[in-house]
Amino acid sequence: MEGKRSRAAIRNGRLQKVAASLFLKHGYDGVSLDRIVQLAGGSKSTVYTEFGGKCGLFIRSIEDLCRQANESLAQIDYTGLDLKQSLTKLAFHILKLITSRRSVELHRLAIGEAATCPEVGEAWYIHGPARTASFIRDVLEQHSQEIEHAPIPVERIATILHDALTGDILYRHLAGISRHETDPELQRLASTVVDSVLGALLVDHGALSKY
Repeated sequence: MEGKRSRAAIRNGRLQKVAASLFLKHGYDGVSLDRIVQLAGGSKSTVYTEFGGKCGLFIRSIEDLCRQANESLAQIDYTGLDLKQSLTKLAFHILKLITSRRSVELHRLAIGEAATCPEVGEAWYIHGPARTASFIRDVLEQHSQEIEHAPIPVERIATILHDALTGDILYRHLAGISRHETDPELQRLASTVVDSVLGALLVDHGALSKY
């Protein structure tokens, strides 16, 4: 029984991996189940049994792509860093993530299909932007003593910082009018955004007197 489950997991993982690659390259309408099965193996009946059909496989692919993208954020080491340093380090990695070609393609794909399939948009938001913002919230909560007098909840601070990071730079990449930024440029942007948010939300209220 365990062996059957393992084989099924491997098969399903292969289907999702192949489907994700094809969807990113050709879009939802540009990919057929026949093509996915041809490249991944298995059968269309497996896709319907395990995922409910092409749409279900697409949604699972979006979820997996988002999880893979955010995996690097979960591996960041904040040892010895204070709040500002931790947020700046995380902000840099978020900027690296959202400006990568694969993330931009995923963003376009999910938003493009969300209009006709709201479940796609929901999956992308939960496992993408909302998950990314949760890493910011986690850092803030780990330094709760430094922001205990903040005028708004931690969740709201995390959302504001996330939106400040992913605004203009992401729009330009989605529009195809931005060149690829260097790491030093992204580092400076990360530092500027963190300084601005901490200053506007916290310093003026005496929540972070050392800043």
